[in-house]
Amino acid sequence: MEREIRYYTDEVHDDFAGTHIAPRPLTKKFKYHTRNPLIAVRRFIMYRLVATPVIYFYSAFIRRIKYVNKKCMKGYRRRGCFLYGNHTSFVCDAFNPTRLSFPRPAKVIVGEDATSIRGIRWLLMDLGALPIPSDIHLMGAFTGEIERAVAKKYWIAVYPEAHIWPYYTGVRSFPAVSFRYPVKLNAPVFSYTMTYGRRKHSKRPKLTVYIDGPFFADKSLPVKQAQQKLRDEVYAAMKARADAHSDCIYKYEYVRAEAPSLSESK
Repeated sequence: MEREIRYYTDEVHDDFAGTHIAPRPLTKKFKYHTRNPLIAVRRFIMYRLVATPVIYFYSAFIRRIKYVNKKCMKGYRRRGCFLYGNHTSFVCDAFNPTRLSFPRPAKVIVGEDATSIRGIRWLLMDLGALPIPSDIHLMGAFTGEIERAVAKKYWIAVYPEAHIWPYYTGVRSFPAVSFRYPVKLNAPVFSYTMTYGRRKHSKRPKLTVYIDGPFFADKSLPVKQAQQKLRDEVYAAMKARADAHSDCIYKYEYVRAEAPSLSESK
């Protein structure tokens, strides 16, 4: 199969999602949590009775994803935990948290663009989307929802790379900022790494997810240092998995662009 070469200059900010969705900022009327019992029932039906079976069928029988080392999560199903993953797939990245956190529900931290498509924001919220607000005045509500979810023993999924690079076989650098939540809440952290391997008799890659952890914040350190240490441990685990097990580039090849190459690619 012919590979598409994608040139990048900044692995933290370059985005290859290709969705071209114009973000609609959340307004002050936006509510992360509702006490309306009818909405609560609807969310239960959509998440547990509709989405969860679909996710299981898709990941198990359509994409045939293999999950390795799930035993490390044993004993943590009754606690609110954080789950950090590499961001390389549109659908699988949305589905994996529900598979990995089961039977606990999962909330997935997303950008505002993910909930900006008119008419379906309610559905994404029902399915566990937790959009990061651009309005600083909503950050208190956002943080409060994370704290509420962890207290209810939900799992919080974070994609610290922020932008999707489809089928990327490495792990990009990411900042420590998102690790302030597990540090503050003293919550266990797990990492998952989606890897792509060669599959016999098929052009589609073999998908394997490796889980590592638990990782815990070092409470003997100041908050900023504890965040950085936790980030470094998670990054090292994810990178080791990707380096050892992602052995093919399925569709895209990502090449760091020097100035001449970048101009040529345009």
